[in-house]
Amino acid sequence: MLNHLNRRLIIRWLGVLCPTIFFLYLLIPFSSSIFKEEYSTAVKAEDGSLLHVFINDNEQWYFPPDTMLVPEKLKAAVIAFEDEDFYTHWGINVGAILRATWQNIKSGRVISGASTIPMQIARMSRPKKRTYLNKVYEILFAIKLNLHFSKQELLKMYLDHAPYGGNVIGYRTAAFKFYDKDADMLTWGQAATLAVLPNAPGIIYPSSTDQSLRNKRNRLLKKMFDKEYITEQNYNLALLEEVPDRFIPFQSHAPHLARQLKSDHPNKWILSTTIDAKIQKQCNQLATRYKQIYASYDVNNLSILVADTKTGAIKAYVGSPDFFDYQHNGQVDGVIAPRSSGSILKPFLYALSIDEGIILPQSYIRDLPTYFDGFSPRNANREYQGVATAHESLVKSLNIPAVRLLNYYGVYQFYSFLKLAGVSTLFRSSDEYGLPIILGGAEVKMWDMVALYRGLANNGVFTENYMLQGQQAEQSSAQLISNGSCSLTLDMLKDLKRPGSEYFWKRFNSSRPIAWKTGTSFGHKDAWAVGLTPDYTIAVWCGNFNGDGNKNIGGAQTAGPILFDVLQALPYKSSEKWFEKNEMDYKLMRVCALSGFRATEACTEVDTLFVPEEMKPLRTCDYHQFKYFSEDKKYQCCSHCWDKVGSLRVATTNYPPDIAYYLRKKGKYIPPHVSHYPKCSAYSTEQSLKFIYPNLNAKLFLPRDFNGEMQSVVCKAVHSNQNVKIYWYLNEHYLGETHGDHKMAVRFNNGWNTITIIDEYGSKENQKVFTTLKN
Repeated sequence: MLNHLNRRLIIRWLGVLCPTIFFLYLLIPFSSSIFKEEYSTAVKAEDGSLLHVFINDNEQWYFPPDTMLVPEKLKAAVIAFEDEDFYTHWGINVGAILRATWQNIKSGRVISGASTIPMQIARMSRPKKRTYLNKVYEILFAIKLNLHFSKQELLKMYLDHAPYGGNVIGYRTAAFKFYDKDADMLTWGQAATLAVLPNAPGIIYPSSTDQSLRNKRNRLLKKMFDKEYITEQNYNLALLEEVPDRFIPFQSHAPHLARQLKSDHPNKWILSTTIDAKIQKQCNQLATRYKQIYASYDVNNLSILVADTKTGAIKAYVGSPDFFDYQHNGQVDGVIAPRSSGSILKPFLYALSIDEGIILPQSYIRDLPTYFDGFSPRNANREYQGVATAHESLVKSLNIPAVRLLNYYGVYQFYSFLKLAGVSTLFRSSDEYGLPIILGGAEVKMWDMVALYRGLANNGVFTENYMLQGQQAEQSSAQLISNGSCSLTLDMLKDLKRPGSEYFWKRFNSSRPIAWKTGTSFGHKDAWAVGLTPDYTIAVWCGNFNGDGNKNIGGAQTAGPILFDVLQALPYKSSEKWFEKNEMDYKLMRVCALSGFRATEACTEVDTLFVPEEMKPLRTCDYHQFKYFSEDKKYQCCSHCWDKVGSLRVATTNYPPDIAYYLRKKGKYIPPHVSHYPKCSAYSTEQSLKFIYPNLNAKLFLPRDFNGEMQSVVCKAVHSNQNVKIYWYLNEHYLGETHGDHKMAVRFNNGWNTITIIDEYGSKENQKVFTTLKN
């Protein structure tokens, strides 16, 4: 009796507990996502188009779910084929289940599954062996899905994770792999094909005689036509469409950028970038074309980066022309690979020097042989002009004026600016880089150079570039260069001569002004061209990733043409204007028309110019001075000899001897130097300037150097005034200047030589030296 009561009690409790557990199971929300997150990483352009897709860890092409609605054509085809009662049942179709059960029992094997879309979601998310027990689990799971998700969500969930044959998962992946288009662009025939594939994904590779995929699709189209989902015309057109017989490879428009983003964001499946798809494709085409052109010159690599000047959003990113060019290291990303800067840092030195009051664009900078403790810079053309304006020096990219300017401005100060402005590759101290930093002695990244040049356009405030939407850099540097100085520097860079037909750019109605700068590294290993407009900043690098030098590699002739082709490919705005100037950023200053420095009373011609308001006081002109002459103007004089020859105060143009030497060689007339009154008791050439070594008419026997040439001789001189400069000449060829300790390494010619020294007052001393090589 007791056992009977216990059994009844247990049955009663089970009758209450089982429904409770069942309802709790149904009501409790899903604690995690229905499907494992094993998706492919997709990198997209700003318009949503694909730039690159990575296969997932399971070697599958598997787009992650998005918020886009299922296209109507595909929705209609899937529901007609898979689950006609989808919108009315509550997760399972009881009638279909009973019918399938009877058919399976009658035939003795499983011939029908009666699976609804929610039941297929259950099976795909938790794959198990097909048994009746597992079928019950799928039914319960499907009911629960129906309670917690809308019909639209369920349909989207199914299509996002449905298998489409091979290693293709999801309807959007399939649309690209089979038809190379977005799913919302599918035709009725294509939508019907994608609707039938998850039911039998193995038939995607039919043989020439196997029509199973076509037949299955056509039966669905007939059903849709009979049920008036599609019109007769659409039906007939859909029947004519071919079915896919292969996978279409995903195109990769920015593989280097995609690889970098995936590395930086390993847990993000969708990476929406700021890349403009059209500009990216045009830059890819240009890179491929120029790679083919330059290959015959043994120049095998190039990189292009385009950014929005104002915001720093990257619009095109070409790490190399061919990612799979293993012979030429195509997988190296030239955008982030450090390379020698060449001359592309010069504009920032000039801009900083303007703010410091060292120069204006019109100011003279010496361009003559220069020596700094073993470092002797040379211009690319191996010539000297004597002096060149800052504008001319920057436009022609003269090396000597840049090095002299950096020496005046300060290496540490310039190095500190580069650090603050965002140059990330400076790993040595400023002293280790030294003066060569302005000529390519430091390596830089193209990424940093675009940000640096953008700073010139943004009034000296430097911000990072960015590639992902919504990632705009909030941090920015302090204003490191004044508005006025940036504007003057951009105007100078606008005057660089353009290559090829671009030389005549001002004659074209569609001409576009651009501030640009080229650079070529030592040994012709790197060619740079960087340009900016109010809308875009463009950087181009050419060379060989293996570091091979090549005389054909040069900024203007190699990188320059690519820069201007990219410029012409960028969207053109008829209202495009040059950088606007604010009058409040400038002040008026009287400037010497000759030297470009602040005018003094001795300056004969003066210009009144607008100069940056924030610049420090400009140094005064020293090319014009008041000097005293005798009454007949034959001699200069001083207070010690005025009473003998008289005194006339005259404003004179005073070129130092070293500058005068090169100006005369260039054909400029320089009046001969007027010497001091020879009988003046206070001034005597013989007392003021003397050779110490070598002696007059000395004969020197010199050994050969390693290269077979005659070794140099250290010549010495002395001046009574330690603060006076001495200028050295060998056989009328200018060697350089010394100050304080007057020593000069001279490489004599074989035979008789004349070595000459001149001080800044015009005093001169000659010495004849005979040299011969030792046997």
